[in-house]
Amino acid sequence: MSSTDRIAWAVERLRALALSLALLSLLPATLAATQSPSASAGPASSLAVTDEAGRAIRVPQPVRRIVSLAPNLTETIFALGQGDLLVGDTDYCTYPPEALKKTHVGGPVNPSLEEVMALHPDLVLATPTINRLATVQALERLGVAVYVADPRTVDQVLSSTERLGSLLGASEQASTIVAALRERLDHLREHLSGSQPRSVFFITWVDPLISVGGNTFLADALRLAGAHSVIATPQDWPTVSLEQVLHMQPEYLIFSSDDPGQIQHQVAELRGRPGWQGLEALRQNRIIVLSEAFSRPAPRLIDSIEQLARALHPDRFTSGQALAPPSSGTRSSSIFSQATGAL
Repeated sequence: MSSTDRIAWAVERLRALALSLALLSLLPATLAATQSPSASAGPASSLAVTDEAGRAIRVPQPVRRIVSLAPNLTETIFALGQGDLLVGDTDYCTYPPEALKKTHVGGPVNPSLEEVMALHPDLVLATPTINRLATVQALERLGVAVYVADPRTVDQVLSSTERLGSLLGASEQASTIVAALRERLDHLREHLSGSQPRSVFFITWVDPLISVGGNTFLADALRLAGAHSVIATPQDWPTVSLEQVLHMQPEYLIFSSDDPGQIQHQVAELRGRPGWQGLEALRQNRIIVLSEAFSRPAPRLIDSIEQLARALHPDRFTSGQALAPPSSGTRSSSIFSQATGAL
């Protein structure tokens, strides 16, 4: 999750419990007013599938109207060339720019079910990382097919892209995209073969201090980039103490944000806190700021993995060993080193 998304989702979680019961109590009357006979008439066939949460669902075929409840799923729909099928997404679906033009149904944690149903979707896409089970269950009770994507590794991100392509009638596009991304990862492995992984501390949140666990696509992305997290835990989003980090002394601190200025301000504030100057990485300005693409399990993730690998292992990438250029819209990583004086 990006820093912007995490703030919004944290606020929404505080509101979610209070709003949920009131929301569900209003749905019958709202749906009666919004559903039209033509919209409720379903397509002639459906496809029985098991989603990535292990749920058996039936997806209408062909899919003509999609609502996405997560930024990474919105990105994937556009990457597959199916943006015209997307009729709604969340307030935090900011990429690509076309996503901002879609009808917004609220935030990922507590979307407006009335607004979702008013769009008459054939399919809603969700992910357990930021969407609530209660939302999925409520939509199911209303007769909407909900496909849950839950990739836990980078390879599963690519497999998930292929599955979505199959559901949306874009199998060929998905196969082409995924084959190219797998090839880039193979080339990256060749570049990094024999290199010593760099120890890193990936900071997803500062107050409280939160990192990433080993069973996440983020931890896998770090490994593919030639890094290993100093935090080893099965929890997805572990809260850690500064003392733990000081004991581990990571070589690099890593952030993911599309607002490097905000990170600069945050790092400057951390320098004034007791204990943080004990981190060698902070004293030496070994800080890497990746784009938010690194925090989203979508095709652009591969761009950020390559950028991180370059930042951690510059000696492995000569002019004759250029990797593929980043996708349009993916910001290059920022590296604050002592030589630059950026921080």
